[in-house]
Amino acid sequence: MKWMSKDILIIAAGFVAAMHIGKLPPAIPVLQQQLGISFIQSGLLLSLVQGAGMCFGLLIGSYIQRIGFKFCILLGLALLTLASLLGSFSQSIHVLLGLRILEGFGFLLVTLTAPAFIRQMVPVEQLNLKMGLWTSYMGGGMGIALLIAPFVIMHFGWASVWLNLSILTASLFLMITFWVPRPDTALNNMSVLGLIKDTLTHPAAWLLALIFGTYAGQWFALVGFLPTIYEQNHISLQLSGALTASVSIANAVGAFACGLMLQRGFQAKTLVQVGFVVLIICALSFYLFKDYLPFLLQYLSVFGFSLFGGLVAAVIFAQALHFAPYSAAISTTIGLVLQCSAISQFMLPPTIALIVSETNTWLWVGILMSSLSVIGILLSQRLFNLKKQIA
Repeated sequence: MKWMSKDILIIAAGFVAAMHIGKLPPAIPVLQQQLGISFIQSGLLLSLVQGAGMCFGLLIGSYIQRIGFKFCILLGLALLTLASLLGSFSQSIHVLLGLRILEGFGFLLVTLTAPAFIRQMVPVEQLNLKMGLWTSYMGGGMGIALLIAPFVIMHFGWASVWLNLSILTASLFLMITFWVPRPDTALNNMSVLGLIKDTLTHPAAWLLALIFGTYAGQWFALVGFLPTIYEQNHISLQLSGALTASVSIANAVGAFACGLMLQRGFQAKTLVQVGFVVLIICALSFYLFKDYLPFLLQYLSVFGFSLFGGLVAAVIFAQALHFAPYSAAISTTIGLVLQCSAISQFMLPPTIALIVSETNTWLWVGILMSSLSVIGILLSQRLFNLKKQIA
């Protein structure tokens, strides 16, 4: 098997990990009916998967290279397999909440490890392209799950989604075990405390993390609550799943397109700031005026939000390879990025659920999201000014 095939398997691990994130939103209306969970509990169920990253992203990232890239990928896939398998037999919201935390650890291990792993596999001239493809894991994986899950739920029940995903993940585990070799880990003796200290005292790492945090929570909350919004508008479960899936896949398309543009010499600063400007326009259009806009315009606002959000995600992951203090700190830097991302994704869904429950309107959600994008623009300006100063 050529290197190309091997790095595709690692990228596939990201897609499969994201499918575990995306399996939940279509199941929320069914879980509300069958298990009697509240709207706020639904938000907590959506966000708990980020608990591991929120608490341990930086710490686990500092151990990745010491433990070994391949082992961490396999451990992440094993945790996802186990949690999804056990979840398929559960009828308790409390058990599902606990397993969601376990899935969070599996997801974190895969997403922390893959970028540094890919960097070792891919020639430098192809790195931006492959990182663009990698960055599409979240939108692509969630989109596939959002597209397939409603049909599986309708015919076989939500537990079947959990069971089949555990089988898929176990299959990928075996493929990587036998076909992907262990990469060079010559730098695995670096001090963990040194990696953490150097990352935490590196301004660029913090800026990358904060920029991604302003974006990631917005996107996760938007996609996570879309099926519920569609249900409130009396759109069928199957159609809402297809619409939400296309929104998620648009994010993957945007990320991959951004990788192509970076590969062809487009400026990262321009791409990320254009992305945030479109996020502001789309968020205001959807959340502030969704009760007055025709459904097609509402949908185009959401689609545009996700598509151009892919620019932000791709730029941040690509720049993390360059803005890390040194090559051994790439996983630690990405750990900090994912930790801020997880905090944002953990906090925003319950916050939005609380805002909507208290005010009975989505207007303030649009204002909140637009404010986060403005902060993202200001932070990105600072990041690339810092790059000029270093140069």
